[in-house]
Amino acid sequence: MLRSTFLGFKTATSALTVSQNQMDIVGQNISNVNTKGYTRQRVDINSVSFRTNNLKYGLTGVVIGQGVEATGVSQYRDSFLDLRYRTESSKVGSQEVQLSALSDLEAVFDEITTDGLDAQFSDLLEQLHSLTSSPSDPVLEGVVRTSAEMLTQMFNNYSSQIQTIKDQQQTYLKDGAIEKVNQLLDNIAELNSQIKADNISGNPALELNDKRNMLIDELSSYLDIETEVVPLDIGAGRKIDELVIKLKLSDNNMVNIVDRDKYAEFSSDLDSTSDDVKVELTKNIDDDYTNTNLTDLIDKGQIAGYIKFINGKGDFTDKTDVDSQTKGIQYYQKMLDTVANKFATEMNLLNGADKPLFDKRSGTEITAGNIKISDGWADSTNSYILNTTVITSGDKTGATDNILRMIAKFQEKMDFTTDTGKALFKGSFQEFLSFTTTRLNLQVSDVETSYETYSETQFQIEYSRNSLSSVDLNEEGVNLLTYSKSYNAAARLMTTIDEMLDTLINQMAR
Repeated sequence: MLRSTFLGFKTATSALTVSQNQMDIVGQNISNVNTKGYTRQRVDINSVSFRTNNLKYGLTGVVIGQGVEATGVSQYRDSFLDLRYRTESSKVGSQEVQLSALSDLEAVFDEITTDGLDAQFSDLLEQLHSLTSSPSDPVLEGVVRTSAEMLTQMFNNYSSQIQTIKDQQQTYLKDGAIEKVNQLLDNIAELNSQIKADNISGNPALELNDKRNMLIDELSSYLDIETEVVPLDIGAGRKIDELVIKLKLSDNNMVNIVDRDKYAEFSSDLDSTSDDVKVELTKNIDDDYTNTNLTDLIDKGQIAGYIKFINGKGDFTDKTDVDSQTKGIQYYQKMLDTVANKFATEMNLLNGADKPLFDKRSGTEITAGNIKISDGWADSTNSYILNTTVITSGDKTGATDNILRMIAKFQEKMDFTTDTGKALFKGSFQEFLSFTTTRLNLQVSDVETSYETYSETQFQIEYSRNSLSSVDLNEEGVNLLTYSKSYNAAARLMTTIDEMLDTLINQMAR
C-alpha cells in the first residue's frame, strides 16, 4: 500500500496534541492538590487505526496506524471502594450517635465521681439505724424524713435529666439530622440536573461529579444508601449516565430517595400514641414503594442511631417488637421507674396502708419522676413511722421491730419485674441500681468498641481510596517529565519527517 506523503505529519501532530493534553491534566491535578474532594484526572487515549471498511479491495503490504487520539478525560475512581466506604460510613454514623447519647446518659447514673442514688440509699439506711435508738423521737424521725425527701428529689432529678437528654436527642434528630438529609438530597438532585446538561453538551463535568460524590459520602453517614448509574441514550450513538440513590431497608427492600432530578423528603416527630419518635417519608418519589413510615426499617446511619437510642425499650416490650433489640433511653428510664416504684411500694406496705410514707405528684402510679414523701408524713409533727406491729396495751414508744423490718428490706433479695411480669433482676434496691448502672457501662463499652472498629475499617478503606484518587505530587512530577519527553520526542519526529520530505522533494532531482 502506498502510504500518504504527509501522513507522518498527522501522526506526529496527534502525538504533540495528546502530550499537550496530558501535561494540561498534570497541571490541573497539581493545582488542585489541596482542593477538598478533588479526584485525580487523566486523559483517555486510543491508538488510531487505518480504517479499511470502505475499501473495494483488500490492502497489501505493511499497514501502519495513524497515531494517537484523546477520547476524553476521566477520573481515577473505584466504585467498589466507594460502595465499601459508604457502607462503613453508615455503620460509623449509627454507633457515633449512640455512643454520644449513651455517654450523656452514663453521666446521669455516675456513682463514682458524685454521690448519687446509691449513696442516698445508704444515708437513709443509716438514719433508720439511728432511729432505732429512740424510735419515738420526732427529731430523729425528722432526720429520716429529710433523708427520704432527698432520695425522692434525687429520683426526680435523675428522671428530669433523662428526659432532658431524650428531648435533646429528638431535637438533634428532627432539626439536625433530618433537615441535613433533606438538604443533601435536594443538592444532589440539583447537581444531577447540572451534570446531565453538561454531559449532553459534551462536557464530562468532572468537578461537579466531585461535588456530588462529596455530598453522597456525607449522606452515607446518615442513611444506608446505594448508588445506581442508569445509562441514557441521547442520540447519535451517544449515551450519558444518570444517578439514582436507593435507601436500603432492614426488610431487604430498597426505596429511591434520589431519582435523577427528583428527590425524597423525610420528617420526624413524636408518635401521638407513645413516647416513640417516628421517621416518615413526607415526599415519596418511588412509585413502587408505598410504606411511608420507615421508623422500624432504617437500621444504619445516624438516623438509625437516634431512633435506636430514643425508642429502645429492651426488656420492657415484646420480643417481636424491633425496639426490644436495643436498650435505649426508654429502657433506662423504666429501670429507674421500676426501682422507685418498688421502693415506695415496699416501704408503704411496712408502714401500713393508712399511713403511706411515699406518694406520687401526678399520674396513676409512682415513678422516678413523680415520687415524693406523702403529705401526711411531710406535715406530721409527731412520730409518723410505725415503729412496731405488735399489738399490746402497754407502752410501745420504745419498740423497734417494724423499723428493723424496714432496715432488713434494704438487704432483702426481691424480684424486680416489668409491668407484664417479665423478670428483670433479683436483689436489693441498691443491687438493682448497680445492675442498671453496670449494664449501661457495658453497653457504652460495647458501642465504643464497635465505633472504633468501624472507624478503623472506614479509615483503611478511605486510605485505599485516597491512594487511588488523590493527587500525589511525586507521581504528578514523574508524569510531567514523562509527558514532556513525549512532547519533545513528537516534536523531534515532526522535524525528522520534514527533513526527509525536504530530501525527497528538493534534493533527489540534483
